[in-house]
Amino acid sequence: MTNAMSTANGVVEIVPGKNDRGDHIFSVIVKRTFRIKHGSAAERCAVDHELRQTNAYYDDGDPEWSTVQYEYELAPYKPLVDIVVIGKAYAPGGEPAARMTASVRVAGREKCIAVFGDRECQYRENMPPAISEPKPFTEMEIRYERAYGGRDQTSDPNIPFFYPRNYMGTGIALRNTNETIQGLALPNLEDPDDLLTPERIVLEGPEGWPKQPLPQGFGWFQHAWYPRCAFAGSYPAYVDVDTVTTEERLGLLPKNHIALAKQFKLPGYQPRLNNGASHGMLFSAIKGDETVSLRGLSPDGLLEFALPGETPEITLDIGFGAQKLEARLDTVSIRPDDLEVDLIWRGACVYQGYSWLPQMKRLDVEVH
Repeated sequence: MTNAMSTANGVVEIVPGKNDRGDHIFSVIVKRTFRIKHGSAAERCAVDHELRQTNAYYDDGDPEWSTVQYEYELAPYKPLVDIVVIGKAYAPGGEPAARMTASVRVAGREKCIAVFGDRECQYRENMPPAISEPKPFTEMEIRYERAYGGRDQTSDPNIPFFYPRNYMGTGIALRNTNETIQGLALPNLEDPDDLLTPERIVLEGPEGWPKQPLPQGFGWFQHAWYPRCAFAGSYPAYVDVDTVTTEERLGLLPKNHIALAKQFKLPGYQPRLNNGASHGMLFSAIKGDETVSLRGLSPDGLLEFALPGETPEITLDIGFGAQKLEARLDTVSIRPDDLEVDLIWRGACVYQGYSWLPQMKRLDVEVH
C-alpha cells in the first residue's frame, strides 16, 4: 500500500487486492469532497477529506459499545455502490414532534424511516407489554443504537442473547417478565411498513429472531451483523437451516445460504462484504449526476441537490506503460449537517499476482 496523496484532483491511494473474479488488482482510490447547496449541483470544496484508514465510531467510542459512524475506505473492490447519510432527523419547523418521517431519495428509489420520540415498555402480567406514548423531540440522531435490536441479558443471565441484525440497538426481549420488560427502551427508528407492535416485542425464545423487524438506518451497517456477516462465511445461531429469512426474500442473500454455509459450499469471503450501506441504500450502479432528496434530515425540512456529474481520469503505470483505468463511483457519503458529500471512485489494474511483485519496477499514478 502506498501513502495517500492529497492532490488538486482528489485524495489518491493505491491498494492491492482482488476483484470479484479473483484477479489480483492494484486499485486506485480517489476521494473528492463537495459542498451541498439546496437546489443546485454539489460544488467541489477547496480541501478534500482524507481517505479513512480505520473505522471511526460515534462518540469517539469503540466496537464494544458504539456503532460505526464513518467506515474504513480502503477496500480494494466494491461490487455495489454504497450511499450513506450520516446525520439527524429534525422535527418539522423546529416544533417538538412525537413522530415524523425522514427519507432519502436517489435515482428514483426512496427509503423512509419512521422516527419516534423516546418510548419504553410497561410490563403487564399475562398480557403483551404496553408501549408508552413517545416523548416529543426536535432532533434525533439516525444511528443504529436507536434502531431495533440490542441484547437481552436478563431473561437468561447464563446465556445473553444478542440480536444478530444489530447488537447495539434496543427493544429486544426474550421473555415476558417484569425484570426484562419494565422500562425496556424501544427503538426510535422503525420501518413505517413493519412497526414493532406490543404483540411482537417478546420473542419467547431466541429462535424467534428471524421474524423480528429489520433495524433501520441511513448510515453504515456493521460487518459482524447479519446479513453482512454472511459474506465473511458466518451465519447466526438459533436459526434452522430451512428458515427463509427476510433477507433472502428481499434478495440480499442467496437462497438456502445457511444450509450451504454449513455444508462449506459458500466461500469464506466475498467482496460483497466491502459494501456496508443500510438496507435499501445499495445500488448496482450510480452515474454520479443523480438528484438527491433528503426530507426531515435538515432544519429546513427538504434538502435537495444534484451529485456533481464528474468522473476522475485515472492512469496507472506498473511497468508496462501508462494504462487508463475505468473510474467507477462506488461510495457516496452525505453529511447534511455539514452540507458536504464525499464521493469515492475506484479504478483497477489487473496484474500477475504476488509472486510477480519483486519484478515490478514502477507504480506511478496520475489523476485528472
